[in-house]
Amino acid sequence: MTAGYRLGHLRNNELLSALSALVQRGNQLTAELLAHLAELDQRRLHLELGFPSLFAYCTESLHLSEPAAGRRIAAARVCRRFPDVFALVARGELHLSALCALAPHLTSANAEELLRISKHKTRRQVDELIAARFPRPAVRAQIRRLPSRSEVGSSPLEIPEWPTPSPGARPAQARIEPISSERYGVHFTADVTLRRKLEQARSLASHRLPNGDWASVVELALDALIEKLEKERFSVGTRPRAARHAQKSSSTQQRATFATRTGGDIGARLSPGDSTRASTDARSRHIPSAAARAVYERDRGQCAFVSADGRRCSAQHLLQLDHVTPWAKGGAATAENLRLLCRAHNQQHARAHFGSERVEAIVASARSAR
Repeated sequence: MTAGYRLGHLRNNELLSALSALVQRGNQLTAELLAHLAELDQRRLHLELGFPSLFAYCTESLHLSEPAAGRRIAAARVCRRFPDVFALVARGELHLSALCALAPHLTSANAEELLRISKHKTRRQVDELIAARFPRPAVRAQIRRLPSRSEVGSSPLEIPEWPTPSPGARPAQARIEPISSERYGVHFTADVTLRRKLEQARSLASHRLPNGDWASVVELALDALIEKLEKERFSVGTRPRAARHAQKSSSTQQRATFATRTGGDIGARLSPGDSTRASTDARSRHIPSAAARAVYERDRGQCAFVSADGRRCSAQHLLQLDHVTPWAKGGAATAENLRLLCRAHNQQHARAHFGSERVEAIVASARSAR
C-alpha cells in the first residue's frame, strides 16, 4: 500500500470531513460522466468507433463491469430526457440505483413529482414508492421445495430459479460462468415442454451418445440448428438453383426470402425518390442465394463495419444483409455490393443516406406492426 492510502495519521474529524468531501466530488464526477455518456449516445459515436451498442463500448473500451455499465447507461438516458436530473445527481440527491428504478415509469407528466419524492431515498424506499403508484398484480401464493445443493449438482434440469430482478433491470434468463480455462457451467430454468424435448433428444441420440451426456446432447442439437439457420438465412450449404427455376419464383416468395435473410435492411425498405422510381420499380428486391452465401462466408458471420481506426464491429447478433449502395439508390443485390451489418450499423448506414427522420419513421412503423 502506498503512503497516500495510509490514513492512520488523520484525526477522526479530519477523516470524516475528507470522506464527505470525496463523496461530494464523486457525485459531481458521476454527473459529468452521465453527461458525457448521454452526449455520446445522442451522437451514436460508439457506432462510428466500431461498437454495436453503447453497452459494448462501456464494457470493452471503458472497461466498466456489466452492472456498472448498465446502471450508468440507464441513468444517462434518464438525464438526457430530463436534464434537471444532472444537478440532482451532482448534489447527491439521487443515486444511480434510484434512476434505474424510476426510468421505466418517468413521463413528462409525472417526472417532477417522482424525482422530488425520491430524493435521498434508498433503493428499497424508491421501489416502495413505485409500487404504491404503479401497483402490479398480486403474486401467486405458493409453497415449493427448492432442490438441495447435491440435487442441483446431480441434475442440470433441476436448477432453482434466479432471484427476481429489480425494476428496470434486465431479467436473468440464463447464466454462463467459467469453471476452468476451457469449460463453462450453463444454468437456466426449463419448463415441462423443454424438459420433455431434452429427454426425447437424448433418447434419439442414445446410439451416438450412449452415455447420455447432456452437454453432448445440447451441442449436437445446436449443430443441427446452426446448420439449418445458416441455410435459411444465408444459403450456406445449398446447391445453386437453376436459372429457369429462379425465374419461376413469385414476387411474394422473393419478398419473403429477402425479409428472412436480411432481418430488415432499412435501406432496402425505403421507397426510392421520384427521380429513381421508374428505374427501380422493375427491379427485384430478391437477394440470390449465391450472393447471400458468398457474403456470409466472406464476412465470416460477423458485422463487417470497420471504424476509422481499424476496429471491426464484433457483433454476431441480429445480422442483416446490407446494400453498400442502397437498393433505393440503384444498388445491386450482388456480393460486391452486399455486406453483413448488425442492426445498429445497418440503421446508421441508412441514416447517412436517407436522414434520421425517415429511418426513425421506418423503425417506429416496424415496432407498431410487431
